[in-house]
Parts: sequence; structure tokens; C-alpha cells
Amino acid sequence: MRWSFPVGKVFGIPIRVHYTFLLLLAFIWYAESSIYGPQTGLNSVILWLLIFLCVLLHELGHSRVAQSYGLNIVSIVLLPIGGVSQITDIPKDPIKEVNITIAGPIVNFVIAGLLFAVGKLLDPSLAFSQISLQSGNILVDLFWANVMLGVFNIIPAYPMDGGRILRGILAMKRDYVEATRLAADVGKLFAIGFIVFGLFYNWWLILIGIFVFSGATSEMATTVITTSLEKLIVSDLMVTDFKTISPEEPMTAVVEKSLHTFQHDFPVVSDGKFVGVLTRSAVIESLHNRLHETKVGEIAKTSFPTISPDETAAEALTAMRTAHVTVAPVEKDGKLLGIITTEKLLEASDVFNEKGK
Repeated sequence: MRWSFPVGKVFGIPIRVHYTFLLLLAFIWYAESSIYGPQTGLNSVILWLLIFLCVLLHELGHSRVAQSYGLNIVSIVLLPIGGVSQITDIPKDPIKEVNITIAGPIVNFVIAGLLFAVGKLLDPSLAFSQISLQSGNILVDLFWANVMLGVFNIIPAYPMDGGRILRGILAMKRDYVEATRLAADVGKLFAIGFIVFGLFYNWWLILIGIFVFSGATSEMATTVITTSLEKLIVSDLMVTDFKTISPEEPMTAVVEKSLHTFQHDFPVVSDGKFVGVLTRSAVIESLHNRLHETKVGEIAKTSFPTISPDETAAEALTAMRTAHVTVAPVEKDGKLLGIITTEKLLEASDVFNEKGK
């Protein structure tokens, strides 16, 4: 994810933190320090760091169950509004989706139970009855933080955990796209409720409402695209007539070629072998930075998936999005047969869906 930085790996899963998360911590410290003093500000930052450690454990709950089903976890990203597990592909098996999704809230409830037990063991008189994140006791505050995380996440507001569980349950009896559409509609209703409620009580709910609404819309569109592309084969969509460039060519030569073609991205080929991709955005950026004589090989993206002509278009799109590329080689037995682009895949999805109407 853009605007994030790595902080390590757990179970082979890269953990990243979004830069805005640091802004949240700075805001918390400033707000608390200006009213109650720097020590209180520091204590609040520590509490929020521990809460987000619980958020990380929540996401690891999702990810470990997904790994048990053979799915690849690209990364876990911590954001100011929570965490996101970037899984290559959500399984279409409703039972597996429900199991992966429900694991997150279960982790929070288990943590809450352990905190309660430890708190009572250390101090039998410790009170957990009043909901608070500012009780002055870190065990009590973390207990309620995990209870709230668990309860909030099972609200059926797709694409939150509860919404995904709802989609999984609906998919047991309905078509997958229809189940997603129903879950997304329910999620949008909750999103509107969050925004309206937030206007009067808590601005944080407004941000969550916007996130849920945009997420429901985006994931609905992604589901429609992926479902249609599962019915199409790469060999029927790959481009065989395309221009290539050499890693030794200067950017001025690439600009000249781009003026005579509608091709957006250029495969970089050396001795007949696909060695990289030069995207239009990279070309524009190099011109902006006046790198006119820079060699293509210095700018081209060299990390890309190799697509088989027998793969489904959905598999190709997933692989390309995971690698953050818009063009990839289609090869069989080491021979370059053509290229496939995300633009071509999305066009094919639109055509397929139009025919189905």
C-alpha cells in the first residue's frame, strides 16, 4: 500500500504502518499534553500503541486462518481507522470466508478474556464494570478496547468483518455476486447511519462511515469484475501485436515511439526475453524530472508476474494487482506469446457484463 513503511514480518507476513498513523499518535500526544500535561500525553500514546498491537493481532487472526487455506497474504497495513489484511484472493467458499473473517473478532474476545483473568488475579477488587478507555488502569482500558473492537467489527456493515460474515452466510443460499450486492447495500445503510450519528456525537464515526461506504462500493465493483473474468481465458485476451523497447534505449526514444501508438505501457525486451515493464507514469515522471537521456533499464519495473495463456483472466488480474503492474508477459515453456494488460482485462469484463444484461 502506498504511503506506508515496513516494520517487520510475522509468520512471513510483511507488517506495514501507514504514515497517517504517525499523525494520529502525534495528535493524541498533543491533545492530551496540552490539557493534562506531557506525562498524560505519553501514557495516552502508549495506550493507543497497545490498542493497535491488539488490532495487529486481530488481523493476524484473519491471516493465519487464510494461510491455513493456502492463501497468500501480501501484507498487513495499520491505518488510523484500524488494520487491513491484504489477501490475494478471498475464497468463494462461504464457509472458508466466514472462518477467515470471524477469526479476527474472536482474537479480540480472547484477549479481553485473558486481560480480565490477569486483572482479577493481580487484584480481585479491580472493577471492569464501567466502559472506559481512561480508567487509569491499563488492563481495564485494554479489556474494554478489545471488547469494543470485537463487537464493532461484527456489525454487519460490509466490508467490515460482520459484513463479510453476512456475505458468506448469504452466499450459502444465493449467487456470489447477488450475496455481495446485498451485503454491500446493508453496509451502505450502516455507513449512512455512522455519518449521521457522527455529525451529532463523534466525528470519528464520520470517517468510519465514509470508509465503509466507499469500501462497499469498491468491493462490489471488484467482485463483479473478478466474477466475470473467471469465465475468460488469458489466451483469448492477450495482445500479440505490440511494440517493445530495449533496456539500453534512452527515454527520448520511448517518447518518440509513444507518439505513434495507443500503447500505454511498454514491455522491455532484451535478446528476445521479457525483462521489465516501462509504464506511462514512469515515462511522464522521467520527463518531469528531465531525465531525457536516462536509459530505460534504469527506470523500468523489473518485478512482474509471468502469466500462463491457460490461466483465467481473474487469476491474471489478481497476480498483476498483487505485483502492482499494469502489463505482464504471457509465456509458455519459456516462450513469449504476448502480453496482457489490466486495461484489456477491465475492457473484457465490461464487454462480458454488457452481454450478460
